[in-house]
Amino acid sequence: MITSSIQKQLFQVTPIEQEQINNNGKNVQDVPTSPENIEDSIARMPFWHFFDQGRIAVTQSNRFSYIPAHKHKFIEMNYCYQGRSIQYIDDKLITLTPGNLIIMDREIQQRINYARRQDILVNILIRDDYEINDLTSNLHDKNNLLVSFLINCTKRNFSHNNYLVLDLNKDLVFKNIIEDIINKGLNNDGSNNQLLKYLLQSFICAPNALIKSKKINFSSIDEKSLYPVINYMNDNFKDITLRELADKFGYNKNYLGNKISKETNHTFKELLQMRKLNIACNLLQSTNLNMDQISEYVGYDNHSSLFRLFKSYLKITPTEYRKRIRLPKSLDGDSLIPNPYFSEN
Repeated sequence: MITSSIQKQLFQVTPIEQEQINNNGKNVQDVPTSPENIEDSIARMPFWHFFDQGRIAVTQSNRFSYIPAHKHKFIEMNYCYQGRSIQYIDDKLITLTPGNLIIMDREIQQRINYARRQDILVNILIRDDYEINDLTSNLHDKNNLLVSFLINCTKRNFSHNNYLVLDLNKDLVFKNIIEDIINKGLNNDGSNNQLLKYLLQSFICAPNALIKSKKINFSSIDEKSLYPVINYMNDNFKDITLRELADKFGYNKNYLGNKISKETNHTFKELLQMRKLNIACNLLQSTNLNMDQISEYVGYDNHSSLFRLFKSYLKITPTEYRKRIRLPKSLDGDSLIPNPYFSEN
């Protein structure tokens, strides 16, 4: 279990958190990042900020604000110690409650809703493939999803949009291992590196029965995979058409449309609209661009199309969205504004 001294530290208000309180919940960027590209302003969390003391790092998520959309250059686990953590993982709503843990591969896009005073989320980070290979070198259970997940993280030309959510309340042995990792890792000066490795090796043997939800695809990316098709669509979202996409990858237009619908549960048009909406949301949240500029970024000739997109999916205008996402009504208690990106369905 978490020691009393670590528990006290987790509930202390840090300088960054105090600044976010003073700014009425506006996010303060404490980790300098650069976006993958200017259009969607999706940042990728860097190595250098977290791994000065070793290849396994433990940090705490800041409270009293939101965390904008981002990806990682490392493997991240989030453990909910108290309260809750409302997250959007590749735009799917995931709510972590005490004892829940999520582990994400590098290409997962994550955003986190406002964290209240009582919402304690701890991050356990694995730096790179070297450390993953070291952790899994003696583990050969092909039926264990957590082991398979980590091994897949090291493979090139494989899908890396995978995640697992575990409920550690079902097995207190593994819950205690994670909390021991937090005890030993939160203030680690390098002296606990070997111990952290052994603890993490013990944890990744966790049984599949602890997994409460998942998104996994451990297959290679080949010519039959939809992965490069969706990636190309995401990169050319401004003006791509289904026919152009089909021609690019040698498909019949109708066949590709049906394939997309079958494998994603969304039509091509819906995926394209969701991509534009996602980018617009990120720009509204993290920049001061006006509506005309944002409309141009997402491929619209005027902001009326952007207005209709927001009203259709979120039932609010882009201007209302910017106000809501930047200025929550309450940062404590149960009264908070939910992140209105997408519903659970």
